Amino acid sequence: MIRQELSRQLDHDPNFRWRGEAVTRIENLSDIVFALALGMLVSVSTPPHTYSELGPHLMSIVPVAACFAVLLVIWNAHFTFFRRYGVADGYIIFLNAVLLLFVLFIAYPLRFAFDSLFAWILAAFQGHWEYMTELGISSFRQAGFILAWFYGGLSFIYFLIHLMYKHALTKADILDLNMSELAMTRRSIWRYFCEMLICALVAAGAALTPLGAFTAAFSILNWPIAVAIRRRIKLSPESAIKSPARG
Repeated sequence: MIRQELSRQLDHDPNFRWRGEAVTRIENLSDIVFALALGMLVSVSTPPHTYSELGPHLMSIVPVAACFAVLLVIWNAHFTFFRRYGVADGYIIFLNAVLLLFVLFIAYPLRFAFDSLFAWILAAFQGHWEYMTELGISSFRQAGFILAWFYGGLSFIYFLIHLMYKHALTKADILDLNMSELAMTRRSIWRYFCEMLICALVAAGAALTPLGAFTAAFSILNWPIAVAIRRRIKLSPESAIKSPARG
């Protein structure tokens, strides 16, 4: 009993009783696809052949780490959904398949976007314009289109996760969700819907306005919106406490 309680309190989702304890073949396939996408981020780099190439190669850890973080955020959202609900009907299988396709789709644009950002920082602050030249970026307009491709794909991924949570809410009676779990599900529905809208706004602004790549600054809106959603949709402490521990 103590072990079950510690497990519930020490993980990253203590107020939600997991229905998907067993790892399904859907999740196995999904993990393989995420691993492939992460590998694609690293495989883009050309291995160093001389000592002079070693320094720039090691510096590539900066954009790779940024890309890695973005994909891990998506993976964690995917992992949390399947652990919470364990839903694997035909509709979820379809949404998950499309999501995995777009995870692979954004892998290279994601790496290119962060490589471009890193190259611009080096050019702006250290005068190393050769990195921009190597990437073939000759204008601010091109940088905007690169960002638009990435944020367009990311917007669609968040839309798919939003649909998955909406579908889980329709199964609330079957899943026996308590009041706090219902509130957390509604939070997730609104959170991913808002993130989808913000990413679409950034993509449109990057492609269609003079701001170009600087529209990425609108991504900071995710933080105040998330806080507003949490304040608007409050949890029920009583039902959270009564939720049985995982085990």
